[in-house]
Amino acid sequence: MKLERLVDMTRCLLIDEDNKGRRCLEQMLSGLGLETSLMAGADDALRYCNDNAPDVVMVSADTRGVAPKDLVKRLRFSARGKPPVVFLYAEHADTDMFGQTILEGAADVLMMPFDRDLLQFKLRQAGVIT
Repeated sequence: MKLERLVDMTRCLLIDEDNKGRRCLEQMLSGLGLETSLMAGADDALRYCNDNAPDVVMVSADTRGVAPKDLVKRLRFSARGKPPVVFLYAEHADTDMFGQTILEGAADVLMMPFDRDLLQFKLRQAGVIT
């Protein structure tokens, strides 16, 4: 059997310490055609970005050890070539943190809970999927 062509999937890194939340969001992202890798912490995520250059990064606002705005800045700086599109998602509204995170380069902030349709819309809006 001859393989006609290989399809490059959009690579997504999901950073969340909550295993249940990660799995639910991973299912939504995979259902939208993204190849998703999971990381629990900021340090592992930054090493992953240095080695793998994901196209999009979904970051929980509750990631321990680093402020979301600093993590977004470091994720975008760690990119080889084109920086990833970064989304922050949170369970509680914090407009100061959201504004600072967007100023550091996050594409958008999503409030939990959100559904597949909103996620798909935001990914399209950012040019991650078509």
